[in-house]
Amino acid sequence: MNSRFIGVGTCATLIATFCLATSLVWAADTVLLEEDFEGVPLEASIMEQVKDNKVWSGTPPEGWTITNENPKDLGMPEWRTWAIVDLEWWTATAEDQRRSEFTGVHNDGKGIGKGAVSDPDEWDDWAGNGDPDAISRWNGHLITPSINIKGAAAKSLILTLDSSWRPEDTQSAEITVSFDGGAAERILFFESVGIDAGAHTLVTIPTLNMDEEDIKDGEQINETLEIPIDNPANAAEMVISFGVIEAQNDWWWAIDNIMLVSTAFSVEPKYKLAVRWAELKSQ
Repeated sequence: MNSRFIGVGTCATLIATFCLATSLVWAADTVLLEEDFEGVPLEASIMEQVKDNKVWSGTPPEGWTITNENPKDLGMPEWRTWAIVDLEWWTATAEDQRRSEFTGVHNDGKGIGKGAVSDPDEWDDWAGNGDPDAISRWNGHLITPSINIKGAAAKSLILTLDSSWRPEDTQSAEITVSFDGGAAERILFFESVGIDAGAHTLVTIPTLNMDEEDIKDGEQINETLEIPIDNPANAAEMVISFGVIEAQNDWWWAIDNIMLVSTAFSVEPKYKLAVRWAELKSQ
């Protein structure tokens, strides 16, 4: 399992490098949001060559939003935007192509369960309606509900997620955050460069001072991202968006086990602000 970031200091690590001196003390963290997609009811596949029941859904968890920014009648219908899927079924639909390497650290390395997937490659790989990516670029976003962060100290938030990213050609991805309805701020950007064996990704994470780190194809297929967020003091709400943009017949971005934590609260919270399927749970 690769790790993009460990800790909250100035230690920005690349693949398989660890910084023990600044590692997080998770017992002291307050969980603000967590989602593993396991509670999403799945439906039968639509047009995929591997047909099965209870393997796919175009409906996100309650309170979340999936934007459909692509032409309605283009491409494989399961992949016209983000989808919640059985990850083993997803691997089978595309004859693997290294998708099975996404195991997820929270799944004990078994690569099972559900996850959120954007797959412009499979979207384009259907001859039923011509050549989709010659007509339109693929764009889609998966957006959280509004998250209560009232009481979180400034610059105390950390977003963690399991991620599988494979680059090719034009495909890019981003994570943005907005506070109290304000403008979106990018906290991560993947920019694909090159095609086939020469593909690589320029990775930008502003809060880690990572500016276009060059990552080779395959090195981001199975990793956990931990991204510090510069949340302002006194912000009450936050929204996170995961987007794949300007993609063609490229590869994919799959994510799972999303968690937002605060490492310090300016006031003692009355409740544990754990949002799971949009429900607030008391401690």
